[in-house]
Amino acid sequence: GGLLVLRDQALETPNDLCQFTALFGEVEHNEKYDPRYLLPDYPEILRIGNTMENGQYNALFIRADPSPLLWHCDDSFRHPQPMGSCLYCVQAPPSGGETGFAGMAAAYEGLSETMKSRIDGLVTIHSYDHLNKLLRQRNPHRPPLSDALKQEHPPIRRPLVACHPVTQRKSLYLPLCHIEGIEGMAATEGDALLEELQAHAVQERYTYFQHWQPGDLVLWDNRCTLHAPTPFDDENYSRLMYRLTVTGPQISAA
Repeated sequence: GGLLVLRDQALETPNDLCQFTALFGEVEHNEKYDPRYLLPDYPEILRIGNTMENGQYNALFIRADPSPLLWHCDDSFRHPQPMGSCLYCVQAPPSGGETGFAGMAAAYEGLSETMKSRIDGLVTIHSYDHLNKLLRQRNPHRPPLSDALKQEHPPIRRPLVACHPVTQRKSLYLPLCHIEGIEGMAATEGDALLEELQAHAVQERYTYFQHWQPGDLVLWDNRCTLHAPTPFDDENYSRLMYRLTVTGPQISAA
């Protein structure tokens, strides 16, 4: 659950996309992003891709590594976290650039009873600074997080096993690249446990990869799914997505 895929959505204006997304929750304005990455006159729409204007990227571009994929949910390090996100495909390369999605409720249900007992009640620490340091390892040109952003987004406690506010279904809440550790657990033990859980959660049986075509519209629930970008030949092909996020009821500890 938590994923909706629609093909051949010929939206006539960006406002159509905003109105459609608003059916699912209050659409956020992207105040924390560089304004040049936003669609003019539509602060709700963040451009993601490698398109350029006047020699500069006019979209947020983070080059995806083939391994390991950067599985995450959007902005788990801030409160409130976006309830859901929407991607609309404007341009797609002929191959590569897929987005992977993992169903975290099914992944939790697929754990052994022993593992469920071990992780129920554990609390993880989500950190924007931790994510930024990881991204800097992949791209040394990325600047460190400013003191202002560190203060705006201090580390936040999240349950490792979350209860969905609508379905009441338990799921793993495991955007590993956002998590700096498990509360009350030694780093080596905690990191090993988190990596074991993620390896379980992103098995083929729990994942779906979207092969993008222009006009594709995909919405997902950040509270019970992870997603990950995959690489493409960005030197020879363009990829452009419009992303919107919506607010709504938050997860709780299971």
